[in-house]
Amino acid sequence: MGSLRRKITQLTFICMLFIPSHYAYSEQVLIPKQFNTQTSIDMTPVPTFKLIGTGDMKWLWFDIYQAKVLTPTGIYKPNQWPLALNLLYKRNITSELLIQSTMDEWKRQDIDYPVEWVSKLRDIWPDIAPQDQLILYVDDASISHFFYNNIFIGSLRDPLFSKAFTAIWLSKNTLRPALRNQLIGLNP
Repeated sequence: MGSLRRKITQLTFICMLFIPSHYAYSEQVLIPKQFNTQTSIDMTPVPTFKLIGTGDMKWLWFDIYQAKVLTPTGIYKPNQWPLALNLLYKRNITSELLIQSTMDEWKRQDIDYPVEWVSKLRDIWPDIAPQDQLILYVDDASISHFFYNNIFIGSLRDPLFSKAFTAIWLSKNTLRPALRNQLIGLNP
């Protein structure tokens, strides 16, 4: 029964992201100071974000995840917040592999990152299974909040983290420029 409830909750959240703004929680926003491990997106009024773009990450013939980028306006502007990055995974991935891939991409893009970021990610990121969802919500103050299957799992309060983490997908120097173009609405 718990699995069915989780799938219904995920579907509800995804549907809420696509509801026209005059029907959604147009007067309500997420209040990051109230996030804790009991915070669930399905119970929290979400901002009325609009989809900018979506794309699939593949490696060889394997589907890895589907990514979506959303903002309140539905328009992407580099390093402008708030912004949501939604990753729906298609494969099992350990948290350590997620972290190592993140660090590898930061190194490739020549992004300096403090060890505290990696330590915090190790504390909050779980192992991933197919159909798991990891959402990054960057608030107006450039603070990064992570949700795993709609449940709040932790924040990184360093505003530089938001820019560095989203650069993995959204910078001009990304490893996957075609995916970036889809995510920022250049190639629907």
